[in-house]
Amino acid sequence: MKRMILLLLLAVMILPGCTTLKQTERGKAIPGDMEWALLPFINNTETPYAAERAEAITQALLYAGGIQKVTMAPVELKEEELLPDRGTKRYRQGLEWANKQGLRYAVTGTVTEWRYKVGLDGEPVAGMTLLVMELPEGKVLWSGSAGRSGWSRDAVSAVAQQLLQSLVDKMPIQAVSDQSK
Repeated sequence: MKRMILLLLLAVMILPGCTTLKQTERGKAIPGDMEWALLPFINNTETPYAAERAEAITQALLYAGGIQKVTMAPVELKEEELLPDRGTKRYRQGLEWANKQGLRYAVTGTVTEWRYKVGLDGEPVAGMTLLVMELPEGKVLWSGSAGRSGWSRDAVSAVAQQLLQSLVDKMPIQAVSDQSK
């Protein structure tokens, strides 16, 4: 009986650090030696600049995941335009830029949650979707969606980085060393 209670308590303690992840099938490998565009993310949260934070983390993780060149779309909007739009105008500008540059692959996403839960513990939670698209058609080659909660001592950005890492790890990126074989 004591063992059963101990296992139940252990399971309850582990739950706040769980990740839920759903993705499309891996499909064909996408070359990591080509230049990729990182398009602006959509911010579907009440947290200002959550999308820009997720973009910065994603860019670093894509480099670490084997993509040699990731270029962020150079879009600029006035500060008063960022919040009501939630990023759709920035996304359209970024997509237009990537197509003009002749880039073949683009990554974009949506931030669905970036906050601390209300309550005694104040656990950080993050939710994201990522898409890998082939340009100029905008054909989705891969998509993934995930949510994660952390412990009360964790930062939302740390939880988001772990979440984005789990998504990037699932992308069908062909490493440069694999291409030479």
